[in-house]
Amino acid sequence: MKQSAYSDLSRRQALRGLLMTGGLLLVPGLARAFVPAAGAAPYVRTGFHMGTMVTISLARCSEAQAQEAVAAAFAECRRLEGILSRFDASSPLSILNAQGALQDVPPELAAVLERARRIGAWSNHAFNPTVLPLVRLLEQARDAGKRVAADDLREALALVDPDGIRQNGRGVRLCREGMGVTLDGIAKGAVVDALGDVLRAAGCRHFLINAGGDMLARGERAPGQAWRVAIEDPAGQGRFPQILELRDAALATSGGYEARYDAAGKRHHLLRPETGESPELGSMSVLAGDAATADALATALSVMMPRDALALADSLPSCAALLVRRDGLTSASRDWPA
Repeated sequence: MKQSAYSDLSRRQALRGLLMTGGLLLVPGLARAFVPAAGAAPYVRTGFHMGTMVTISLARCSEAQAQEAVAAAFAECRRLEGILSRFDASSPLSILNAQGALQDVPPELAAVLERARRIGAWSNHAFNPTVLPLVRLLEQARDAGKRVAADDLREALALVDPDGIRQNGRGVRLCREGMGVTLDGIAKGAVVDALGDVLRAAGCRHFLINAGGDMLARGERAPGQAWRVAIEDPAGQGRFPQILELRDAALATSGGYEARYDAAGKRHHLLRPETGESPELGSMSVLAGDAATADALATALSVMMPRDALALADSLPSCAALLVRRDGLTSASRDWPA
């Protein structure tokens, strides 16, 4: 499962979210200034949230309306980060991990846990939020410059159990001591969806949100013009395997080039929950109707066998996937746009 540091600025470098305005390429994921092309240009603001750059581009609304909407969206981003982050010791998620149980679970956390459970079931638990003990073991070994002992690995894997999360009314508990939950593979997408709700409530219906590569497009950049984004070559050669036009869709990409747990890169933030091993892949991009689903499925499909991953994408409504291999060759699910 994708367990990159929630605070890692390099997370999802494969999907830079290049906004194309005329002949100009913008990189909002890296917080470059917006330079308007000819004609009306989107209103763009970037802030540092969830350990990455979050860029909101608003089109076809007044500047005053856009300013108010963006301020409200970033405030909501801060609020949700305080609930869903495992890196904030005071967050409800961190309290659950520290105490093994949590009463009066915030509805936002309960909703993300339920979404994670559902996507785990779709993927035969390739998406598994209980890999936190494994992630912690690998992080500790990396920081100490040591190899992971086989016995320690077995103990960590024994605690990876999605059925061990028990929700009952407003409470949730972990059924075994030492278990832990990370929402790194879905929380950012869930926050992006929530920001989209805030923007729509403020009357802004045409926007693109890019949270370090988790993207949500609604409406159009201009009448008849979709939002355009590029998927970058995971090998870092400056090529773009695909340029997409997005209308009312979400896009997320995961790759093996992100947070690594060893110098050779054999273990990285994408982990197979049953073995603790990492797949050899360039990147996996997923299109879906909402950002949380795209985010989680990008993780799940990355750790599955490629044929099974693309078959799962084909089986889900409003979903498509693109696999970019390390050598640059691509494979796509049936509904991936040509």
